Amino acid sequence: MLKALRSFAKTLPLMITAFILAVAVWIMAVTSSDPSVEKAYPSAVPVEIVGQSSDLVITGELPENISLTLRAPTSIWESLTSQKVPVRAIMDLSGLGEGEHTVPIQVQIGIRPVEIRSYAPRSASIQLQTLETRSFDIRVINQGAVAVGFQSNPAVLSETSVLVSGAKSFVALVSEVRAVVKLTDAKTDINQTITLQPVDANGSVVKEVSLSPEKITVTQKVVERGGYRNVVVKVVTNGQPASGFRLSSIPVYPPTVTVYSSDPALIDALPGYIETNPIDLSKKTVSFDEEIGLNLPDGIQVIDDPSVLVRVEITPIITSQSISDVSVEAVGLNTPLEAIISPEKVDIIVSGPLNILESLDLTMLRVVLDLTDYGAGTYTLEPEYSLNIPDVKIESISPTTFKVTIK
Repeated sequence: MLKALRSFAKTLPLMITAFILAVAVWIMAVTSSDPSVEKAYPSAVPVEIVGQSSDLVITGELPENISLTLRAPTSIWESLTSQKVPVRAIMDLSGLGEGEHTVPIQVQIGIRPVEIRSYAPRSASIQLQTLETRSFDIRVINQGAVAVGFQSNPAVLSETSVLVSGAKSFVALVSEVRAVVKLTDAKTDINQTITLQPVDANGSVVKEVSLSPEKITVTQKVVERGGYRNVVVKVVTNGQPASGFRLSSIPVYPPTVTVYSSDPALIDALPGYIETNPIDLSKKTVSFDEEIGLNLPDGIQVIDDPSVLVRVEITPIITSQSISDVSVEAVGLNTPLEAIISPEKVDIIVSGPLNILESLDLTMLRVVLDLTDYGAGTYTLEPEYSLNIPDVKIESISPTTFKVTIK
């Protein structure tokens, strides 16, 4: 027995050496086929907060993510870069109370083997404060004023109070919560969805708190004041445009005006509109602008400018005309060739301004067939046609093809 033990003791170093060599050979074989690579993780890793007490809130800036350098075999990197395995950066706030703390950032990787070579930042300072919620009545702030001659009734809110939540120190800064309603030049009822604003004693918005609800609906009646009235402007014209032209539109700016009288009965007696002084259209052929006064009844005046701007749009009357028996002529034919065209005349329809068509010399119209480079033979051709007359065009021609015999 003793002899066997001595023999085993002599061979043990050789066995250990052989095992170490075998492991080294295996490691070399593995690393040669799947070598380790050290490089930066290709994506920023977002920082997660865990373990935070429900009655505490974080104030101040926290790192949004970390940068990370890893060493891992090539096959592991393929899984990491495809984001098939989780890589997490965690700040654990378990057991932390109110006050300032420096919390380490822990990195967790859901695959092995991976060596974390470096990452930054490795920790972060945070401030924890007690969560506080207070109720505030909503104060309506009117921005601007309704149009002259109108007045607004008190605002009606969908909610009259709001809960303000956040860190105790920030909630303490809030002096009131405002709903700012825009009334500028309003002439109709207000119905607006308003985002509420928590403000401090100086009127500056406190951004670090949250509101519930964040938005409310504000409605406000806007009515005309006694002695004032908003009326439409009606344009009055005299005469007619020149022959062949028409009045296409006559917009007025502003389209409505506010009138006032110290006698409300005069305002109530208005038909809902005020006429302009007459605008003369006689023999007009082009559009024009004209600033014109208003024809106001006695005892009534206009708030602001007593005149309006009228844009008078004058356009030609567009029509069409059918013309029969227009001659078809051949050009470009080499001598001594001659052409027989069938049919010799066509009907055409032209369109354009009435005044131009009325003065058009129809006897001068021709349809031309260009026979340049054509030799003797029989052809079926389509004519090229156009009019060298501004604003007039050929709508159709009949027939559209011709039989041409060249001899």
